[in-house]
Amino acid sequence: MILVKGHQRGAVRKTRRVGIQPHSADRGPSPEVRRRNRAAQGELEFLRLERDVNRILLDAVEAEATLIAALRSVCDAQGWAAAQYWRLDPVAGVLRSHAGWSADEERLRAVMRRAIPTGPGEGLAGEVLRTAEPLWVSDLPGESGWNCALLVPVVDHGTTIGVIEFLAAGMPQPDAPVLEFIRALAARIGGCYTRLLTVERLRESEKIYTNMVELAAIGISHVDVDGRFVHVNGRLCDMLGYTRDELLQLTARQVSHPEDILITEKNRQRLIRGEIDSFTAEKRYLRKDGTPIWAHLTVASSRSVDGRRLHDISIIEDITERKEAQSRVQYLATHDEMTGLANRTLFNELIEHAVARERRENGRFAVLYIDLDRFKIINDTLGHEAGDQLLKDMAARLKANVRGSDVLARLGGDEFVLMATQVPDRPTAALIARKLLLLALKPVEIAGQQCRVTASIGIAMFPDDATDAGALMKAADMAMYRAKEEGKNGLQFYSADIGAITEKRLRIETALRSAMLNDELSLHYQAKVDMRSGEIRGVEALLRWSHPEFGALSPTQFIPVAEESGLIVPIGHWVITTACAQAVAWLRQGLPPLGMAVNLSPLQFQEPNLVETLARVLKDTGMPPELLELEITESVMLHDMDEAAAKLTAIRDLGVRLAIDDFGTGYSSLSQLKRFPIDTVKIDRSFIRGIPTDKDDMAITEAILMLGRTLGVTIVAEGVETGEQEAFLTRHACHEMQGFHFSRPIPAEEFAAFYRAHSVAQAT
Repeated sequence: MILVKGHQRGAVRKTRRVGIQPHSADRGPSPEVRRRNRAAQGELEFLRLERDVNRILLDAVEAEATLIAALRSVCDAQGWAAAQYWRLDPVAGVLRSHAGWSADEERLRAVMRRAIPTGPGEGLAGEVLRTAEPLWVSDLPGESGWNCALLVPVVDHGTTIGVIEFLAAGMPQPDAPVLEFIRALAARIGGCYTRLLTVERLRESEKIYTNMVELAAIGISHVDVDGRFVHVNGRLCDMLGYTRDELLQLTARQVSHPEDILITEKNRQRLIRGEIDSFTAEKRYLRKDGTPIWAHLTVASSRSVDGRRLHDISIIEDITERKEAQSRVQYLATHDEMTGLANRTLFNELIEHAVARERRENGRFAVLYIDLDRFKIINDTLGHEAGDQLLKDMAARLKANVRGSDVLARLGGDEFVLMATQVPDRPTAALIARKLLLLALKPVEIAGQQCRVTASIGIAMFPDDATDAGALMKAADMAMYRAKEEGKNGLQFYSADIGAITEKRLRIETALRSAMLNDELSLHYQAKVDMRSGEIRGVEALLRWSHPEFGALSPTQFIPVAEESGLIVPIGHWVITTACAQAVAWLRQGLPPLGMAVNLSPLQFQEPNLVETLARVLKDTGMPPELLELEITESVMLHDMDEAAAKLTAIRDLGVRLAIDDFGTGYSSLSQLKRFPIDTVKIDRSFIRGIPTDKDDMAITEAILMLGRTLGVTIVAEGVETGEQEAFLTRHACHEMQGFHFSRPIPAEEFAAFYRAHSVAQAT
């Protein structure tokens, strides 16, 4: 069946039969003979055209060139001027003009430019797509000069996959044999073109895959069922130090670290049984030179159509630097960076274990709290570098003279603590303490000078003085302060009569209780700067105390007293309220919204009504909650992680942002942070200080920055004091910084002017 259309869409013309005129014998062959001759000639032409098209299709290499050659062959044989191929887009369900041929290329290009995607029933090609029947048009409109068209469906396995449109200035209506021949030829051409396109895309896909595998920044391997490498990319060869040929002679087991061979075995067996589709693991490999590297593996199986396992595909990422940095972060979480001794966190864990053990075994041990008496003088006179060197030397000296079963830790500043195990009585503990006093007395050469310090040691005995870790530490601390009061360079055992805190600490605590009422407390504000734009994004509120008698006290002097006495809770409430009120005041002065970061002490965090208090402060001050950011230390999350997560979530639900302060100095692991709704991580200034000279500090900082990107949190660097530090942090995509390099903490009345001056400088 052929649909016949004129210029008007849907108009059908009836074909006319051509009558047979009688011929006399003297006028040549009869009409029947001439008809048979024409039919024979037509069949011969069909055979020639079919042979030519078949030869083109059999010799096909490139899809589009083959299609164009086939279309040309048909047009030449039939005397048609042009042809174009409409290919079905199966996703969109429309026909798109893909390629064509004409001796007049410019005219054909104009026709194809006007060809728009066509759906079923839309336009001539769309009509053929809808009906799956040929369509002949005798009066085609347009400026091309080709007035006639024959559109033939390309059918493959009963489905129309395209349409071939033949064009001519004049084209008689094709009869049934011609139509069937062209229709069959079109199906052959279209089917071949589709298959060639599929092959080309497969080849291109294989080429892309090969290039991607070879140029990938991670190692990729195929391992057969016997564990032997059958394919490796260049990156894996570089990672392991082998040539490709060498590696293909080895098995995955042969390049694995002996201690890690079995790490993947359980999951690999599950993969073989089809219980899982893939698995990941971390393990060590050995390079050709024997050095180990850490790798993160993703392993999946390639299977045949019938489910038979062909080989395993492994994606191998070298994570050696990351593991080393994480190991370093974890080490620093439990050790003092400067001296290498255990830090407070680790010591607290170990003393709790000792208490539990000795309680079971009815044992005894001593805790010796050691404080260097003249450290501050040396630190202030010779500088911080000299002070740091003194601490390192003293730590090394003490460590070399304690037993392997004892635990020596640095608590911070010039304070050390020793847990001496298996100490039966006070005289034995006194002998250990006197030995340490003599060690401290030995001169230390610092900055070309011989310096001498003394020590004050407080001793508490388990179980005589206390039966839990916290009470033991507190008792030893009190005894140490009594030793200082007694003239320093001595030892003091804890006793009931020194249970009270020292006079100076008592005076500080007493003064603190009235500090807010006497308007002695104030807040200074240190700007936080966007490292990409240089704009001030917010500030951190820092507590200051100026006392009529003591003068300006360092926060390190009164914050511990406030925390131990519980005063930190009302002081912290005053800080948050004052900071929020100041942020609102700046808004009213015309400053843009600036984030206000406020430290939240562990004791404040434990307050049961903390969330309600924060909500009331926000309401009373008019502070937009999204501008407030509470900074908490890692320690607040370690006691009861579920309770901490719930409370942090409740605070976050108020709209308040949350930050981890001094990250890297506590005990939380990187994975623990995922449990908490943290917006910001602040890199501790102790890591920033070593940039750009200390490789460990730089590696740790990079690891924290990588963590920030992984978790999607803002990273703020504290204590940035040099341009080199700023450049390093900018290079590694740190978000914000604060420190003396940009601005010292300044009073509120100075900050507005400082902000405006900075904004003007930025604009110019």
